[in-house]
Amino acid sequence: MIALEIPVEIPSQNATGGGKTWRVRAVNTKAIRTLWHAWARMEMHRLRLPRATGVRAIHIIAYRTTRCADIANLIGGAKACVDGMTDAGLLVDDRDTLARITYEQHVVSKSPTKKKHTTVQVTDLGETK
Repeated sequence: MIALEIPVEIPSQNATGGGKTWRVRAVNTKAIRTLWHAWARMEMHRLRLPRATGVRAIHIIAYRTTRCADIANLIGGAKACVDGMTDAGLLVDDRDTLARITYEQHVVSKSPTKKKHTTVQVTDLGETK
């Protein structure tokens, strides 16, 4: 298992565009995806983690300034983040057959660094056929 430390908070699904036009949501989603792509690439390079060639499990631990009301808001907000990590090569694809993704969240006070960030624990599960 390798842990990537991304110094960015995963947004709540509610914060990514609730009540806004689809264009505003699309711009926000693209910005989040691009940011997470860049951070994932930097962390993969720093840790010498190769691009995925098979199934990987990732466990996302979000240390947030405020806890999401429910895990579904965290998962919905993380979609663009996961897409960015997939673009970076951390996952072959985010389909269930190629990725096992789990989530948990905590408030910043429970973080080892006491700062908002996201830890992504990566485990290779095998090659694709």
